[in-house]
Amino acid sequence: MDSKSSHKRGKINQRLLTAPGGTVLTVEWLRARGISRKLANYYATSGWLQRVGEGAFTLKGDAADWLGAVYGLQQKRDASFHPGGRTALELASAAHFLPLGAEAPVYLFSRAGERVPVWFRGFPWAGRVRLVSSNFLPADVGLREHSAGEFTVKASAPERAILELLFQEVSDADSYEHARLIFEGLGTLRPEIVQALLESCSSVKVKRLFLHFAEQHRHPWFRELKVEKISLGSGKRVLVKGGRLDAKYLITVPAEAKMPDDAP
Repeated sequence: MDSKSSHKRGKINQRLLTAPGGTVLTVEWLRARGISRKLANYYATSGWLQRVGEGAFTLKGDAADWLGAVYGLQQKRDASFHPGGRTALELASAAHFLPLGAEAPVYLFSRAGERVPVWFRGFPWAGRVRLVSSNFLPADVGLREHSAGEFTVKASAPERAILELLFQEVSDADSYEHARLIFEGLGTLRPEIVQALLESCSSVKVKRLFLHFAEQHRHPWFRELKVEKISLGSGKRVLVKGGRLDAKYLITVPAEAKMPDDAP
C-alpha cells in the first residue's frame, strides 16, 4: 500500500474511530460526524462499513443486537423509541426473577404512530420485539441512560417502566399477580418522578392500579405522594372479570387479592 492510500485509510479510520461496537450506524449518526450518505456508501463498497438496510450500517465484521439497533433508532432527532415496561425493569434489575434471556420478548415503547424503519425489522432477533405505541405518558419524563458496554441508550426508569407494564400487560388474575410481585421490589422509587408521571398520565386505569398496589406494599415513597393532585376520573374500571371491587380505587381485582387493613 502506497503512502497516499495509507493516509486515506487512516483518515477514514479516524472518521469511524468513535463508532461504538455492536451498534447500528444510521445516516443521522454518520451525518453528525461529517459523513454524508454518499460517503457512507463509498465506505460500504470499500469494505469499512457493511450495509444492514437502507440508511443503516455497522462496522465491517460487526454485529448489532437489539440494544445496538435501539441505539441506532435513537440517533434520529425526536425519536421516542425506548426499552420500556417489563424490558426496562429487567435492564434495571428491578424484575430479577424474570431474567432477560436470549428468547425473551423485548418491549419497545414509542409515541403513537411512530414506525420503526425497515432495516430494524430485517435482523434475526426482530421477531422478539413487541412494539407498544401510546401517548398515555409524556415522551420525556422518567427516562434514564442505560449503559450497554461501549454505548448507552435511553430506557424507561423503574418509575416509568412499572406504569408501562401496568398499561400493557395487566388484564387478568395471572398478570395482576405478576405485576404485584414486581411492585413488591420497587421500594426505592423516587416520589418526585412518580408524582410527575401520575399527574401527566392519561390512563385512569393505570393510575388507579398503581395506587392500589402502592397501598398494598406501603413503600416509604408512597407516603410522599400528593394523591389529591392526581386525577382518577369517575366510574368503575373492570380490570379482572369476575373479580371483586376495590371500593377506594373503583377497579375490579382478583377475589383473593390482599387489601390494606384500612381499605374501605
